[in-house]
Amino acid sequence: MLQAAYGGYHLNDSSSSSIVTNPVYYEPGFNLMSPLEISSSAADVVYILIRQRANTAGTVFNNPKVDDISVSAVDVTNGESLTVVVSEVVAPSSWVVDDPSGNPPILLTITNQVDTINNSLKVRTINCNVKEILENNFIDFRITVDDDNQYFNYIPVDRKRIVDRNTFSTAGRQGYVQLNSTSDFYMLFSMYAWLKETTKSVADFSYPQDSIFYQKQDTYNNEDFTFGIDGYSHSFIPDQISVMQVPSYDKVGLLLINNMLYEYVSKQTDSVYVDISVRGNLSGVEDIFRVNFYV
Repeated sequence: MLQAAYGGYHLNDSSSSSIVTNPVYYEPGFNLMSPLEISSSAADVVYILIRQRANTAGTVFNNPKVDDISVSAVDVTNGESLTVVVSEVVAPSSWVVDDPSGNPPILLTITNQVDTINNSLKVRTINCNVKEILENNFIDFRITVDDDNQYFNYIPVDRKRIVDRNTFSTAGRQGYVQLNSTSDFYMLFSMYAWLKETTKSVADFSYPQDSIFYQKQDTYNNEDFTFGIDGYSHSFIPDQISVMQVPSYDKVGLLLINNMLYEYVSKQTDSVYVDISVRGNLSGVEDIFRVNFYV
């Protein structure tokens, strides 16, 4: 039966690689009683090793040849295929395992950095399927790649000055809202994809409903999200805000802000903020978006 191990990763911008010198192989149903999920540090290329168990004890291996292997790797959220190079392991020596077939393990080199111009566009969650073409052997697994340098995109709107609203999102790890005493606010925010105002015919969603129309960047890692309050600076925050998905469009978050928050914030001398938790419903990727309030 086929087994998979995490072999390491490569980062293009720093030309650095990290190699696992003693990779641990897993086989669902044999030494793992759950689906196989492999975690990697931030990467542009991920290395996966494949071998084939030949006995019930898991001590003998009969590895297939490269030409006998079929591999697919896709973005979990949109099904787009990624580039995979299949080769025999030749180095490092710790990756090579002796077996009766004389065949070394197989190396999968998976490129999750999908845009040569925009180095930040990386697929974070990958589904892989590896099959031995001539036999009924296969293994499925998921790779989750850390990515902590992505930006949120947000548009704050003053409800009483809606004609002066921004039509394109601002990018940042944190968002900012300048409050006033006369108006409620709302904020649209997106995980790692820009938002822009557009016409109804090409819009992805509208807010308020059937009023202002928006388009979300068409990108990888395109999935629905769940949003919630993760933490806040002051006890009055939860009573003055609410967090949810945009109605009928779960890819974008909506923060509603009561104008009473202005009164509370104006009396504070320290920072006032809310931390919003964001979780991908397909990938399971999680992040925190902090929104700061000031007057």
